[in-house]
Amino acid sequence: MLLNHLKQYFVRWIVFIVTTTWLVNTFILDDRVERHELPDDSVIVVLGQEEKHHFKVPVEYLYDVLLMREFSEKQSGISNTKFKKVYRDGNYFYVYATYPDMKPVDRSNDKPGRGNKLTISIRVDRESPPLNGKKHSPLFLAYQKDPGGGIVQEEFGSNDVIKFEGRVGDSDKYFYQEGVIYMRCDKEEPTEGYSPSCQMYSNYKNLALYVEFLNRYKTEFLKIENLVQELFASFEQP
Repeated sequence: MLLNHLKQYFVRWIVFIVTTTWLVNTFILDDRVERHELPDDSVIVVLGQEEKHHFKVPVEYLYDVLLMREFSEKQSGISNTKFKKVYRDGNYFYVYATYPDMKPVDRSNDKPGRGNKLTISIRVDRESPPLNGKKHSPLFLAYQKDPGGGIVQEEFGSNDVIKFEGRVGDSDKYFYQEGVIYMRCDKEEPTEGYSPSCQMYSNYKNLALYVEFLNRYKTEFLKIENLVQELFASFEQP
C-alpha cells in the first residue's frame, strides 16, 4: 500500500511540474507576438554568440517558415500565427527572393518547382567554408594544379571568371577573381526543376553567403551576387 501511495504521489508531482512548466513558458515567458504586432512586419535576427550582426528581415522573405506553417495548419488544423520580435542564439538564417527583382516570393501565385527563386543563407561559419574568406583560396589553388587547367569564360562578361570542367554527369566549378566567389553547377538542369543546380559561395563582410539557383542563371551569377549584397545591406541594422 505504501509503495502504491508513493508511486501515485510521484506521478502527480511529475504531472504538476510538467504542467507548471508549460503554463509558465506559454503564458509568462512567451515573447512571441501576432504578426500584425511586429514593427514594419519584420523580425530582428541576431547572429553569433557575440551578437555583432543584426538584420531586420521582413517576414515575407521567410518563405520556408511561412510555407511550413501553412502546411502544418492544413495537416493538423492548428494555426501558428506568432513570431518572436527578436531571434537570437543562432549562427545562420535563410531568406528567399525572386530573381531579378529580389522581392519576396509571392505565395499566392507560387508555382511548383524552383523557377526564379533564390535560396540565400548567411551564416557565422564554425567550419572552414570553400572560400575560407580569402582571395587565392585553397580550393582555387587545388583546381589550378589540375593538368587540364582552367578556361576563361567569355559568356560571363568578365575575364576574371575561370571554369574547371568536371567529368560527364558531374559538375563544373567556376571561380571569380581566383576565389573571391566560387560557384558549382551541375552540367545538366534537373528535369523537374525542383532542386537547385547551382550553388554559389561568397562573403558578406565577415559572414559566409550561400546562394542556390537554377543553371539557366549561371552566366548571371555576378549580377546575382551584387543583388544579394544589396539585399543584406538593406536588412542590416547598426
